[in-house]
Parts: sequence; C-alpha cells; structure tokens
Amino acid sequence: MKRTILLTGASGFVGQHMARLLLRRGFDVTALQRGSLGITLPRGVTSVYADLMDPASLAGLPKRWHGVIHLAGASIPASFRTMAPVVQNVAMSLNLLEHLEEARVLLTSSCHVYAPSDRMRLEGDALLPQGRYGLSKHLVEQMVPHFAHRLDIRIARPFNHLGPHQRPELVIPSLLRRLAASRDDGSPVLMRGWNSVRDFIDVRDVAEAYLAILELERLEQATFNVCTGQAHSIGDLVATVLGILGSRREVVFEGKPNSSDDIPYLVGSPERLKTVSGWDMGWSLEQSLRAMLESLPEES
Repeated sequence: MKRTILLTGASGFVGQHMARLLLRRGFDVTALQRGSLGITLPRGVTSVYADLMDPASLAGLPKRWHGVIHLAGASIPASFRTMAPVVQNVAMSLNLLEHLEEARVLLTSSCHVYAPSDRMRLEGDALLPQGRYGLSKHLVEQMVPHFAHRLDIRIARPFNHLGPHQRPELVIPSLLRRLAASRDDGSPVLMRGWNSVRDFIDVRDVAEAYLAILELERLEQATFNVCTGQAHSIGDLVATVLGILGSRREVVFEGKPNSSDDIPYLVGSPERLKTVSGWDMGWSLEQSLRAMLESLPEES
C-alpha cells in the first residue's frame, strides 16, 4: 500500500504542524475537512470535504489507508460547559472508525483521562476523568476493542501543548501577550487559579511523537503518553517568560481552580514511547516560549 495518510483536523494547531511533517517525510497527505475555514494548508496536501458528524457524507472517502491520524474534534477543556462537545467527539470518532476498513489509526486521547495523583502518570495508571473533555477522550478510547479485528489502532495521550501560533484565546498565549505588553510594569503578575504543575511539550515534538507511534511495526502496547517527563509549575513558566523579557516581577496566585480539569499535578512518563520508538523531545520549555513570543503579532 502507498504511504497515504488521512489527516483529520489538519487546519488545527497540531494538524498544521502534522501536515508539514508528513510532507517532509514523503507521505501522500489527504486532509479531511468539513469546509473551507480560510486556513491555507501546506502545498502538497490534498483536501477532501466531508462531515464526520454525518456518516452519509463519508461515502466517497476511501476506506483503506496506510495511516489515519485523527485530530479533529472539540479540544479546549473550557468549552465543555455542556455534554454537547462530548457527544460530538464520540460521534466523530465512531463514524470515522465505522467507515474505515483497513488502516493504522492514531486516535488522539488526552492526559485528562487520568485519575488525580501526585505522581508521574504511567499508561497503566487508573483512569478517572475530572471534566467533560477528559470524559470525551476516555469514551473514545473505549471504542478501540470493537474495531480491533480490522483496524490497527494506537492511542496517544498528549500532555499540555505549547508552540508558536497556538490559538490566541488559550491560557498560555493570552498570558504571553499580557506579560509582553506589560514588561515594563513593576507590579505583581496576578494569576487566576492554582500554581498547578504540568508537563509542557512543544507542538513540534507532539507531531514527531504521533508519527513515531503511527510508524511502529510491532506493538506490545498500543497506548502511549506524549510528554516530556519534566514537571513545571505555572509559576515556573511565568518566571521563564519574565526572564526572556528581562522583567523582574512578583507572581501572585488567586488559589482557586479554573475548571474541573484544573487538578494540581499532571505530569507524564514518556519512557514507553522512548523505549519502543527512540523518540525524544527536541524543544525545551524556554525554546518553546521564545518561539511563541517571537510569533506574537506586532503591537499597532
């Protein structure tokens, strides 16, 4: 079979990096899109239009691929105020898997499926999502055994993404804009929420990890954390940004959770993926933050 890849969610933050990486590695990339979003995909990507919420619209889509990387779906935990995005994520994944007949399939889950813990998460740890976003990903994972007789399905559980051109309304890009705009302000930096500890990973490393998982030939385990194994508090992140900006300010936390997903500690072990694939992170937290600051739009 040709090295053909079906990529859903190609116009998203991870999807655009994923598309470019696949093209560089010599794959034929087809992006499944619901419609034109005004985002230009990299030259060389073939677009096909269908709605994963409507199984009938998939009728003309080939059923056999070398690989399928499924990134489409609601992905911002704060938007899960009702069960509607949960149903959407489940339906989109179910309709895609039902349509396919033969492929390696990478399903993107989330670190938010894990139960709260004060230690580094391993893939075999207890699952107990604390919010609706994590619930949606947990439910998608439960589909895998039903389709395992005809599809080679792998699950990625990514931790907190960072990188240039991340959606501007998200917490970290918003924070970087605020700090950059007030770099000469000596007053304390006031932060909502807890000084939570997270495992931040650059989006370019995420894309490399997804491809590494998809290309594995032999699988004893099919679920992989995508993370760095490095614990950084939000305060550490703010201090790093202030250091890059040359600003010296105190950081003060409100001390209340922002959402049901805002648990105090969420760090993963990448050792399973490193051992079986040789993948490793290539971008440090400071490098990611520098790239994000450099990509901020110029002030008018």
